[in-house]
Amino acid sequence: MNIKELSNQLWERAEDVARYLLPTGKKIHGEWCVGDLQGDKGQSLKINVNGKRVWCEFNGGLGGDLLDLWVAVRSVSMHIAIQEAKEFLGICNEDSYFEKPKKQFKKPEKKGILPSRKCYAYLATRGISEATARLFKVVDAKVFNHETKAEVDAIAFPYIRDNETLQIKRLGLERNGHKKIIMAEADCEPCLFGWQAISNSERNMVVLCEGEIDAMTINQYGLPALSVPFGGGSGAKQQWIDYEYENLERFEEIFICMDSDEAGQLAAKEIATRLGYHRCSFVHLPRACKDANECLMKGVSRDEFIQCIISAEKLDPTELKRAGDFKQGVIDAFFAPEQYMFTSSIEGLAEKLKFRSHEVTAVNGVNGHGKSQLVGNFSLDAIKSGLRVCIASLELRPAILLKRLVRQGICTPTPEREDVEKIMDKLNDSLWVFNVTGKAKTERLLTVFKYAHKRYGVKVFIIDSLMMCGMAEDDYNGQKAFIEQLCDFKNQNDVHVFLVTHPRKGESEEKPVGKMDVKGTGAITDLLDNLVTVWRNKKKEELNERINRFPNIELNEKDEKLLASPNTLLSVDKQREGEGWCGKVPVEFNAYTNQFLSSDKHTPFNYLYNRPQNEVLSLKKQSRACESR
Repeated sequence: MNIKELSNQLWERAEDVARYLLPTGKKIHGEWCVGDLQGDKGQSLKINVNGKRVWCEFNGGLGGDLLDLWVAVRSVSMHIAIQEAKEFLGICNEDSYFEKPKKQFKKPEKKGILPSRKCYAYLATRGISEATARLFKVVDAKVFNHETKAEVDAIAFPYIRDNETLQIKRLGLERNGHKKIIMAEADCEPCLFGWQAISNSERNMVVLCEGEIDAMTINQYGLPALSVPFGGGSGAKQQWIDYEYENLERFEEIFICMDSDEAGQLAAKEIATRLGYHRCSFVHLPRACKDANECLMKGVSRDEFIQCIISAEKLDPTELKRAGDFKQGVIDAFFAPEQYMFTSSIEGLAEKLKFRSHEVTAVNGVNGHGKSQLVGNFSLDAIKSGLRVCIASLELRPAILLKRLVRQGICTPTPEREDVEKIMDKLNDSLWVFNVTGKAKTERLLTVFKYAHKRYGVKVFIIDSLMMCGMAEDDYNGQKAFIEQLCDFKNQNDVHVFLVTHPRKGESEEKPVGKMDVKGTGAITDLLDNLVTVWRNKKKEELNERINRFPNIELNEKDEKLLASPNTLLSVDKQREGEGWCGKVPVEFNAYTNQFLSSDKHTPFNYLYNRPQNEVLSLKKQSRACESR
């Protein structure tokens, strides 16, 4: 809950608040009337409890909202008033379930602290007036120089909150070369510098900066400012947040004005993350100034500095974008040619399903129906399109995997040695293999994939199969976690991932399986982008074999119907992008080449020579004829 929301809730119970703070008052014509902030008799202090949201003490000219009234009546600091008001309203702090730091801190010693004299002259050289120095209660001090083994003159910056000194930091007026001589007292509470110069009624905004003199500079520009105690950087450097978090709740906006170096930017991000992006803005200083005091020394005017605050950049989370940030992408989606990485060489499928970047496609099917051959086809299509591919075939040794792929690529189980060498040379520039056979750890698999993408520009990844990724069949949580990691990988990188899955065991393999039949967690089909199921008509294949063996066999009506059915079906059971088309594509599985074709009338494609196989055979025949002459 921010301070504006808290103020609104107090006003909604204005009369209850007035009775609690000033019980001796009386309600007269919609106003709670009392003599003064001490609750004396009279009507000089009036609180409107009928919705106007205003109160005023006419004798002293005080007014504001009910939090200001709380501070004035209870004589407490604003952050104490906020805590008390929350308790009154029954609001639990966000951290009420966490144990707060209980460390006992020491009070600073005032050893070496002197009356103000030299500090004013030094601060004047930094553009800081004596009035500003007095406001921040800066005084003279001594600090020990470990290089010269002697005490030197210094400035003491007291860290005061609620009129209590929590730390005294000393800055030597001379330096060891370019190195500052700084001494902060040990075991004191980590806190911000500058509370003593901020009015208890200030709630709109504060500037957080890196250095006491910067805080004094910003105050001189007319803005409330606090300095972090330990400078830039992250981690322990920003430990003060543990102890100042509640004190900063009073400010609606926090402007972070850290130094422009790397340490300052690290600190800015950590501070914004912990205090809340919604109320933090990042100040960009003018004239390439490193910090606020340099602005003052370079003559940056108050108006120019205030403009930097007004134009401060909101530190929105990188994940949060305005709709307009995607305007061009939306226009392209409607009017630009469809964007995709590659399509399948299977004509009927190519028209219906495009393989796009930032997608995961599951390929499902019964054992022996051609899942691995199908993703092999897809990998060759990707390579043909100029993409680099990485295959994790966890069920096959790399040499056997590549033998299958070469057979598909050059369209024959009995290739010429020259062709094998040529296609292997071609694949060497475009194909990588995850060299593990058997179950693989998912973490290692993804680590290697990320490396392959960054190091070699691989954009298409194949995992064959999910059941070999080191998870039990009933480890649904582990499977879901892996699918989520795959989705993170494809979302964060310009890649397409194919994941081979298996269906649950059915009564037979005579009917195609569908989306609801994928074995494992439902997250597989829920989270992935596409699902392609391959089903071969084994009954028809058996009948064709019988006909080939016995050409004169008599066929019945059931046989005729079976022969008229598709040889193979590729089912697109899910497609998230594009037009979202889902349906079945009848295809032909060519057992000789292990390629999937649009029909038995289509010729396999030779990926080595980049042309249909019938043309390759014709050219080779002509070449042999020429050689024999």
